[in-house]
Amino acid sequence: MRKNDPKFPFAVYRTTSSDRVVNSICRDREMEIVEVIDGRVEIQIGTELAEASCGDIVCVPPSMMFRCVALDGQATVRGTVFNMSILEENMDPFDSEVFYMFYVQAKNKIVVFGKDHPVHDTLAALIEESYLEYSDKDLCYKLPIRANIYLMMTALLRYYCGSKTEEDRMVYHNVLRMRPVIDYLAEHFTEKTYIDQLAAMITVSGDYFTKMFKESIGKTPIDYINAMRINLSMQLLCSTDLAMGEIAETVGFCNANYFHKIFKQYMNTSPLAYRKSAQ
Repeated sequence: MRKNDPKFPFAVYRTTSSDRVVNSICRDREMEIVEVIDGRVEIQIGTELAEASCGDIVCVPPSMMFRCVALDGQATVRGTVFNMSILEENMDPFDSEVFYMFYVQAKNKIVVFGKDHPVHDTLAALIEESYLEYSDKDLCYKLPIRANIYLMMTALLRYYCGSKTEEDRMVYHNVLRMRPVIDYLAEHFTEKTYIDQLAAMITVSGDYFTKMFKESIGKTPIDYINAMRINLSMQLLCSTDLAMGEIAETVGFCNANYFHKIFKQYMNTSPLAYRKSAQ
C-alpha cells in the first residue's frame, strides 16, 4: 500500500504461502477484497472464522485483524486493497448510510462469495482486470483500477444493503438507529460499559436494547464488545512484545487470567499460542 501517494490509495497483490500462514495483517483505514487462487484456506476476520477454497472471495473491513491460513500446506491468494478515502470522497448522505450498514454487517459476519453467489462473477472479473492492469502498468492504469474498486463496492453494497424483505428493512432501520451506540463503542470499547448506559443513548429500556442489538448486529452487546477487545488483543499479540497482563489492561479486561479465559473462549486457543503461531 503506497500511503505516501494520496492520488494512488490502493494496491493489488498476489501471494503464496511459504509455510501455513498466507497473510496476517490489520489495516487501519484500508479495506481488502481477497480471492483464493489456489488451495483451501481458513479465513479469520476478527473473531470470526470461515473456510474458503479456490475461486472464493471474501471482503475484509478496515481495522479488523485478518489472517489467512493454508489448510493443505500451501495456498495462493490475491487481493485488492484500497483506502476508505476512495469511497468517502464520492458518497452522498444516503450512500454513506448504506456503506455504514455494510461495514457493520461485514465486521460481524464473514460472507464467502462462492461461484454460485450472485455477486461472485462480477467481483472475480473486476479483481482479474485490476490485477492485470496493476501488473502491466500501462498508460493510465490507475484509472481502471479505481473504477473497478467503485464497481466492486457497488456490487457489495447492493448485496448487503438491498431491502429485499420487511425483515431486511427493519434490520437496516435498527442498525442506523444503533449508530450512536456503535460509534461510541468504537471509541470506548476498552472501558467499562453498562447496558443501561448504552440503552439511554437511543432512549429504550435495557432489555429492549439487548434484544434489538442482537437482532440487528447479530451479537449480544457483550459479545460485540468482547469481539472488539479480542480483535485489538490479536493485533498487539502479533505486533508487540507486551506481557499478557499489559495486553489485558490495554484492551479492557480486568486481569491476565480473565483475558486468557475470554480469548480461548472466542478463538479456541490461548493468547500465547496465538502469538507463537502468528510469529
